[in-house]
Amino acid sequence: MIRVSHVTKRYGSVVALRDLSLQVPAGSIFGLLGPNGAGKTTLLRLIAGFLFADEGRIELEGCATFELGYLPERPSFPRRFTIAEYLELAGRLSGQPGLRLREAAAAVLQQTGLSQVSDWKVAACSRGMVQRLAIAQALLTDPRVLLLDEPFGGLDPTAQVVMRRLILDLHQRGKTIVLSTHRLADVTQICSDIAILSRGHLARSGPLHQVLAPRAHQLIEVDRLPEAIAWRIGQLHPEVVIQDTEITLPGDAMEVKAGVLRLLLDAQVDIVRLEREHATLEEVYLEAVQSAIGSGGRP
Repeated sequence: MIRVSHVTKRYGSVVALRDLSLQVPAGSIFGLLGPNGAGKTTLLRLIAGFLFADEGRIELEGCATFELGYLPERPSFPRRFTIAEYLELAGRLSGQPGLRLREAAAAVLQQTGLSQVSDWKVAACSRGMVQRLAIAQALLTDPRVLLLDEPFGGLDPTAQVVMRRLILDLHQRGKTIVLSTHRLADVTQICSDIAILSRGHLARSGPLHQVLAPRAHQLIEVDRLPEAIAWRIGQLHPEVVIQDTEITLPGDAMEVKAGVLRLLLDAQVDIVRLEREHATLEEVYLEAVQSAIGSGGRP
């Protein structure tokens, strides 16, 4: 588990993170969401040990700093090296002996799908291949935790699918993965837990299924809605929303559900659909960020 406790980080007069607390469960794929400037990259660099907090503390329970692997947002490598040559150089700099380094390099090349192109020059690599090379470098020491900063950034759709599969495969191998991304669709497909940051504050966090728990909204769709019946339904509760042939009962209006159904059945109106609405991650994200902005950044 990674425990972030009351962390504040400043860059001069700019406060990147303010009194931030959250927990990353061991074995999770943890998604960090938030607009530009929310503090996601700063938080990853603090966890990785590249920065130090001005206040608060970060604890890596059951994991040492050297057991972390880090993918920067914009990885860059010497263009004259081949993929294999660069990994060998990176391994030597990390202090790995020759035989162990060769075995580790072969393993990460296989894991990241780069074995067949290991003799390619970095200069000839696509953005997706560079991203995979960066992950291969991060995996050389077989870290327990991977910190990925915008791993899908700048990738074409095919490369995005490859990256998503790679992350899931690494998770299946027992890695804890923390990733920041702007791609909400990827979060819903691969993340088990999320945190939404806004202006350096925690706006929302928790297991994905809890953050996206069903809304207290009942949706009733009918084949037709006579004006007189619509008027009577609207009188049952001030929060009832009627739009064409859809009736929505949000919040406290749920209590008049039986009355609404009775009116519809008495009028012989056919009910086409009756279901609870579910929040989308986009809705949760926008609400959390706007709420944080509206409160002046206070959680």
